[in-house]
Amino acid sequence: MKKSAARATLSTEAISTLLDVATTRARELDIRVHIAIADSSAEIVGFLSCEGAPRLAATTARHKAFTAVSTGMSTLAWKTYTDSIPPDELKIIDKVEGYISADGGYPILEDGMVLGSIGVSGADQERDADVARRAVEALENS
Repeated sequence: MKKSAARATLSTEAISTLLDVATTRARELDIRVHIAIADSSAEIVGFLSCEGAPRLAATTARHKAFTAVSTGMSTLAWKTYTDSIPPDELKIIDKVEGYISADGGYPILEDGMVLGSIGVSGADQERDADVARRAVEALENS
């Protein structure tokens, strides 16, 4: 029996790139957001708050990052999934702390492995998602 399995996570350089690109995109959109980066174990390894970002949105950004890395899907895909399940089953999911069904969180994948995620919150969901997507795309293209 093999006693180990390969696991990957984000590099420091990748975390820095995600934060830099997301911050730049938020400035371009003239929005104030919180940006949370989680590693493959769902621990926050990078976090940045723009001046004036709503305080409540800091927790939401962390939850978006947690949901994306834990499910391996975007938080919009998670929302679509939770919207499709029966209310009795949804009650079970709602009891698990940290999951959120709101656009703005994306997993970061490489060779089929979830390396981490990004969660953005502070504006409307569409612009939160735009910031997060731009950061993930920049990382994929580097």
